Amino acid sequence: MDRRKFLVATSGAVTATGLAAAADSRLITPIQTPVPGIIDIGGTRQQFLDDDLIASRSRVSRFTPRPKKEGVVIAADQPWELENAQVGGYPFTGVQISGQAVLFDEDDQLFKMWYNPWAFFNDRRRPWCYAVSKDGLRWEKPRLGLYDFHGSRENNILWAISGAKYFNVMKDPRDPDPRRRYKAMGENEVRGQSGAAVAFSPDGIHWTEHPGNPVVRKGRDIADSPMLFGWDDRIQKYVYYPRPGPPLATRLNARGYHEAPDRVNLNEGQLRTIGYSTSDDFVNWSPTKIMLAPDEHDRVDFQYYQMTATRDGDHYVGLMHMLQSHEQTFDVYLMTSRDGFHWNWVDRNIPFLRRGEIGDIDDGYLTPSGPIVHGDRTWIYYGAYAGAHSAEPSPLGISTMTIALATLPVNRYVGILAGPDVGTVVTRPLKFSGGKLRIDFDASLPGKASGSLTQRKFDEAEVRVAIVDQWGGAISGLGIEQSKIMFGHGVQDASWEGANLSSAQGKPIRLRFEFRNAALYGFQFVEHP
Repeated sequence: MDRRKFLVATSGAVTATGLAAAADSRLITPIQTPVPGIIDIGGTRQQFLDDDLIASRSRVSRFTPRPKKEGVVIAADQPWELENAQVGGYPFTGVQISGQAVLFDEDDQLFKMWYNPWAFFNDRRRPWCYAVSKDGLRWEKPRLGLYDFHGSRENNILWAISGAKYFNVMKDPRDPDPRRRYKAMGENEVRGQSGAAVAFSPDGIHWTEHPGNPVVRKGRDIADSPMLFGWDDRIQKYVYYPRPGPPLATRLNARGYHEAPDRVNLNEGQLRTIGYSTSDDFVNWSPTKIMLAPDEHDRVDFQYYQMTATRDGDHYVGLMHMLQSHEQTFDVYLMTSRDGFHWNWVDRNIPFLRRGEIGDIDDGYLTPSGPIVHGDRTWIYYGAYAGAHSAEPSPLGISTMTIALATLPVNRYVGILAGPDVGTVVTRPLKFSGGKLRIDFDASLPGKASGSLTQRKFDEAEVRVAIVDQWGGAISGLGIEQSKIMFGHGVQDASWEGANLSSAQGKPIRLRFEFRNAALYGFQFVEHP
């Protein structure tokens, strides 16, 4: 091996992603799932959350906007949220969410949250609490009158039990039984009865545990941390993501003491991974399959702690809570899927939602609920932890838990970015319906705008789109030269001088975007207003 080849070969061996991060590290190359020759998109909104729509591209990069952290929305400010925190065995204090814990109720026009204070009543009973908000920013802890805390029911405690903790809630309008309108999933940690537990409620406030809990016993199918996806209308089943247990989970190649499989905590001796299970009735669950597990492309100390997800149009959007076991911290990575089981990393090197700087409310780790699309924003509520995920002393200090919010404009997970050079994106052949094409993009910020449509400065944005036939041939009147120049921000209608979409109706076509100094997020064919 000559010196140049040796330097190239060894440079990948010392990267943070591990010894085997090179592209040719696999002995066998997996086959990618093929995309249909013509994709029928109808009038549905299309986002660039994967490469399925793209046939070719040049001079463009992927661009992932950073969510805006809005700060704390709920903190422990009531005595029942701070009761006997030291009993928990960890140096924690505060309130937390760690699952699918927040939703926007379209019927009631309210944000609703179910959260867990780090507090312990008699017999280690841990309270489960409820909060609501009209605007998503200012939250109320309603006096429910359900639970007696030191002689008063003037609190927002739903209940306090010693067996199970619930951290996932969904509203299920399709269930014909009104007593099961709301469904909760959590974890029973009683020895001999440990596993996934479920509960039901007519209103999200008055709850009844399923008498047959646990519905999935700890072992192969679950070790810990059941994360609820909810009802998947694509497959017409309930879905949850358990952390698999032995022998299904990835075993550690390590020395050391590992706990026996009859223990309540089955995380010892295995890497944390993400499983997949379905149910027709929310009680009987299919055997867990491994869905996601660390591989040779991850940093060597990465573990897949848990994942929350939601549907967004044709895609599933997942938030991977990545445990970095060297420092016992988390960052959150963005993933997308077309079927809810096979996932794509949007960027596996740069977190989507990052922990804060030392001293911030989330300098240790974050545990987000699934994204909520409401109004013109995507809302991501998350457990914010100042301090490491450990009972041992850490440079980050004592763990304080709050609940915080991050937002981003709707449909702004991923963009395709062009710089000063004109970038090009050509789609695969598409079958569409509608008489108008709408483009969703963001212009780059110029040093100084010219204010001219015809003499754009080198750092000003412009977006044009042509409609070509399925083979790439021109369609008269719908070329780049006839395209209206679009600039600015948001959703705009494409148009062509002296032509419209009528000549392309009912035929497979491709879109050819030519743009510069802009991020392209998606498009949609719609009917005329």
